[in-house]
Amino acid sequence: MVRIKSNGFRLATYGVCLLPLTLLAYWLRQDFAGFAPLEGWSMILGYLSFLLIGVTLLLGPMSVWLPPSWKAPLLSARGDVGIIAGLCGLLHVALVLVLFQGEPRLMIIDDSHAPKAEGWLGLFFLSFPHEESLIPNWSRTGVANYLGLCAAAILLTLFLTSFQIVKKRLGGSSWKRLHLGNPLLFLLVIFHALIYIQSIKGEPHSFADFLWFAAIVWIARGVGFLHNVFRRKR
Repeated sequence: MVRIKSNGFRLATYGVCLLPLTLLAYWLRQDFAGFAPLEGWSMILGYLSFLLIGVTLLLGPMSVWLPPSWKAPLLSARGDVGIIAGLCGLLHVALVLVLFQGEPRLMIIDDSHAPKAEGWLGLFFLSFPHEESLIPNWSRTGVANYLGLCAAAILLTLFLTSFQIVKKRLGGSSWKRLHLGNPLLFLLVIFHALIYIQSIKGEPHSFADFLWFAAIVWIARGVGFLHNVFRRKR
């Protein structure tokens, strides 16, 4: 496989990603007009990260179906798309932590009347007056936040190891095993988002906002897997 090293190609990849992302962010901003600006942007960045993580999972099957000359550019672009997905996701997490540490807090239709811990710890723990230790929050809100925390940890790991200098230090086989966590990351983000959208946040979202794209990703990967199996048998 020919390795793509051109800085021009990488810049083109970023441009191809950022232009539609900017237009999509502008379009989504209309749906979040009723939210505080920081909260609206935190959700928009979460959406964009979800979409880009899905794109990284689609580029692999596409490289199998398209002519061989497309394989190297697509696999090279996958790493750069992953970097942008990581930036969007980590900015989403950072804004949520800022919102919970200060004001305004996120608008959540909470399913628990138990008092939350102060600051961003309130995302994950309950706090009672006569209890010295924090108690894990296993309400729907808490479970969604724990899923998001796991996804953020995986995303940060994948983001930090997406750069060539880190990849060389890890070695090809170790790097590949580490990045097999990308489908797990996608699943965690889906469940995190679905709980927030349907059970906590409600409008302006719905299940369909996420499930149609998730279905495309998993069907494409399933077909790609079967294609590889039959090709190897032949």
